[in-house]
Amino acid sequence: MDKDVKQMFELILQKFDGIDARFDGMDKRLDGMDKRFDGIDARLDGMDKRFDGIDARLDGIDVRLDGIEKRQEEMYLMQKSLEENIKITRAEQDKMIYTVADIQGKVSKLSLQVEDHETVIRQIRAIK
Repeated sequence: MDKDVKQMFELILQKFDGIDARFDGMDKRLDGMDKRFDGIDARLDGMDKRFDGIDARLDGIDVRLDGIEKRQEEMYLMQKSLEENIKITRAEQDKMIYTVADIQGKVSKLSLQVEDHETVIRQIRAIK
């Protein structure tokens, strides 16, 4: 009987050794998986840093676009004021042209009257 018990214990020990070997293999695999996950985490951290850099660049682009939009608005206001200034200048020019034409008309009328007076004065002198 001792021999049978001893054989059973040896058989049980062999089974436990097999199970232990399997657990050792599983531990090695889990260690390998942990290393892979650590590598993946490192890669993800690198990607996060890259995305942070991209976000910073996009923020810079947004600031530049805001500046460009403000400058565009300023240019639009300048254009509108220049157009208004041109309208006013044209109106002033038209008024000056009208005034000059009016003065030319008056001068022409006066020169005709002066010529008429000179003619009359010559006739009066001729009579004397």
